[in-house]
Amino acid sequence: MILITGANGQLGTELRYLLDERNEEYVAVDVAEMDITDAEMVEKVFEEVKPTLVYHCAAYTAVDAAEDEGKELDFAINVTGTENVAKASEKHG
Repeated sequence: MILITGANGQLGTELRYLLDERNEEYVAVDVAEMDITDAEMVEKVFEEVKPTLVYHCAAYTAVDAAEDEGKELDFAINVTGTENVAKASEKHG
């Protein structure tokens, strides 16, 4: 099963269109279903979905907002979140 993180973002949406055209089955998650900054939540989704392929499209892209709000959210999503997805991918490999 294919798992797509950030499925409602720009990249995730385009990827879903491509996979739909190819009649591929996938599970699409966004922040409402899986907060990638929460390692336990990521682990739970991986246990339920059992993905054989992961497209990690989740990212914090509001660079101007990151400058205004500080780097905490940017770092949490783009670094810690990516690390959580990578660790779960490796574990469920």
